Amino acid sequence: MPMFGSYWLANAGVATTYRYWRFSIADGQNANEVAVGEVKIFVGGTQYPTAMTGDSAPSPLVATGSSRDNATRTYYKAFDRDVTSTDSHWASAYQAAYPQYVQVDLGSGNEIAATSYSVTAGRDGKEAAGPKTFSLQGSDDGSSFTTVDTQTNVAAWSAAQERTYAIS
Repeated sequence: MPMFGSYWLANAGVATTYRYWRFSIADGQNANEVAVGEVKIFVGGTQYPTAMTGDSAPSPLVATGSSRDNATRTYYKAFDRDVTSTDSHWASAYQAAYPQYVQVDLGSGNEIAATSYSVTAGRDGKEAAGPKTFSLQGSDDGSSFTTVDTQTNVAAWSAAQERTYAIS
């Protein structure tokens, strides 16, 4: 039995489950960087992943991304369930070209079929660097991703504002 449980969502008769989940940002509210306070992936009312405490903790979770601003604003900050303090967010490297992404590997045997997801803006001024056009993507192997939802030209973000999106 997977550590995080198992849920199968039928899509045209085929189960759509993924081990890797990527939040990919094609464009941000700020041309110089993008920041995300939190990405939550839901299967019904259950949130994934569990609260991360490091880029590879707790095991078997691993958070990676395209770039990071510094060691404090590292990848797992997008999955740590904390948006309460300064630097409690992931931020891309300053002036890194779009697209940028942050992703989580749930570990072998922990595939899920997401039904919705939410994105929370950073705070301490980073809400102005929130995502503008983005996608949630899933993968079985960590290299070939399937887009499950795309949002285009979303409005500017407020500090720690959370927005939820359904996956059709």
